Amino acid sequence: MNKIYQNMNELCVAGANLFVEEAQKAIVARGRFSVALSGGSTPRRLFEEIAKKEWHEKLDWQRIFVFWGDERFVPADDAQSNQKMARESLLRYVPIPEENIFPIPFAETPIESAEKYEAVLKQFFMDSWPQIDLILLGLGPDGHTASLFPGSNALNEETRWVCPSKTKVPGPERITLTFPVLNRAGLVCFMVTGKEKAEMVKQILKPVSTELIYPAQRIQPLTGRLIWLLDQAAAQLIS
Repeated sequence: MNKIYQNMNELCVAGANLFVEEAQKAIVARGRFSVALSGGSTPRRLFEEIAKKEWHEKLDWQRIFVFWGDERFVPADDAQSNQKMARESLLRYVPIPEENIFPIPFAETPIESAEKYEAVLKQFFMDSWPQIDLILLGLGPDGHTASLFPGSNALNEETRWVCPSKTKVPGPERITLTFPVLNRAGLVCFMVTGKEKAEMVKQILKPVSTELIYPAQRIQPLTGRLIWLLDQAAAQLIS
């Protein structure tokens, strides 16, 4: 399902409403709501929206459990950290217990960070493949999502839940959830804004495409739902 909004602000209001609705439904059905957050400028704006009282007061934060879809291999207080961004824009404003927050750890090596996070997930989800209620994802101009980059060995991972991933652009190595985890989510929500993403959005969403050229095309939930929230700039090349 694709939904198109006038601008980022409208998109983020819709995203906040989606977040609240999914959380409320999950808590009623299963007593808890699990969500995997994303990094990036659009998620930051979404988190700032959810942090507003009109949204966050509708939720039982004692029953909300926060994970991350990917992270840079940097300390938690580094400016590039997805965890730092989420804490500054959302988590410090809502009454969520610290024990409900599960960031990707900064260990000795990216491999060790991935192994430790997989152990955290296995403990929380009792060793069965995790079924995260909501996973938020972005889209890179190269078609990557989470930290699953074109050409990365992480694209071929079928057994590990979390693994390191390298990018060709300068910067720290990444740690990412793998496709088997992402595709078991109850709902995967892409949030994409900006005209620089328009061509990639067109390539991924064109109905005649059958080849899985770009990592984002491989997000195909097994039993869950997939939704794309786009602003008009990102959606300008699709019908």
